[in-house]
Amino acid sequence: MRSLSRRLATLAVMLVAATLTIPAMAQELDLTKKSTYDQIMSWANEPLDTAPYKKDGDLKIGISAGYLSNAWINFTAQMIKYEASLHPEITELKITDAGFNPTKQAADIEDLLTSGVDAILFWPVDEKAILPVLKKAHDQGVVTINIGYNFMRDPAVTSNAYVNQWGYTEQVVDNFIESLDGKGKIFAMLPIAGSSAAVVQLAVLEEKLKDYPDIELLSAEYGDWDRAKAKQLTENLLQRFPEIDGAFSPAGQMSMGIYEAFDEAGRLEELTLSPGDDYNGWVKLVAKEGKWGSVTSGLDVGRAAVKQAVSILTGAPTTTATVVPTRYLSPEVASKLHESDKPDDWFKTDLPTEFLPQ
Repeated sequence: MRSLSRRLATLAVMLVAATLTIPAMAQELDLTKKSTYDQIMSWANEPLDTAPYKKDGDLKIGISAGYLSNAWINFTAQMIKYEASLHPEITELKITDAGFNPTKQAADIEDLLTSGVDAILFWPVDEKAILPVLKKAHDQGVVTINIGYNFMRDPAVTSNAYVNQWGYTEQVVDNFIESLDGKGKIFAMLPIAGSSAAVVQLAVLEEKLKDYPDIELLSAEYGDWDRAKAKQLTENLLQRFPEIDGAFSPAGQMSMGIYEAFDEAGRLEELTLSPGDDYNGWVKLVAKEGKWGSVTSGLDVGRAAVKQAVSILTGAPTTTATVVPTRYLSPEVASKLHESDKPDDWFKTDLPTEFLPQ
């Protein structure tokens, strides 16, 4: 089990490196400004002209997965399969796995085009690497839908199904500050340095802290979405700082590493954690401690992407993107997400048994 956890942690690092890097788009976006996300929301709400994509008869959907090896993305893929099963007009669903290889993903998309799919849903290894083949799909009238936490604004991308990273982080920060009563010494445990997740999370935290001069940010660390690395970094911080009141980390995996470091150092009574996500290991800890809570991670992006594809291909009115909302869950509510018979790398969903990851 320990070996499996390490392998999954490594895969998680690869996932975030591939998924959450700052996207290469026709228009560069400053992700450190809330105004950027306001602009993205404005774009997302623009009406989408679906007439050029309308198809009669059966629909064929292709899924170009940059990877299928992380718990969150594996559940997302299962969400796609389940939603597709609810639409009788979808008669074929083809899934490819690039295994973190951008060259293979471009080739996979080429193969999907050759097979005659009507739409391609994708989460990229490298956005820039696949833009040429996405443009080819666009030129052939094939719908392309980006899935995840990034918003891609490019003529080659028909639509996006995504989670608003800025709004998501605000929910985490606001509840964290409330738990601290607006004062204390804290540190941030962020994802991979340079990734859009890390950039946005730190930007939101620093923006919010401007209104709370009694909260001191001691350090910003980069735990790579890795439980073991987050623990090691926290151990170093505990040696450096005799007083630490809280830790900011929206990722349940890293929050668990932080908790373990404080516990082993005998300083657990000092610790206030920010809400994590709905990762099974984290909500188990929330249930045990009865505090902190969670912010949902937006697993429904998979189902939202399929619904968006169907709307576009049937000529139904829709907007340029569909934004999957997230919400804060109190400790009492979050603890109910814990499934004791499942591993830490699991998410509670409403998926029927036959669609759960194996």
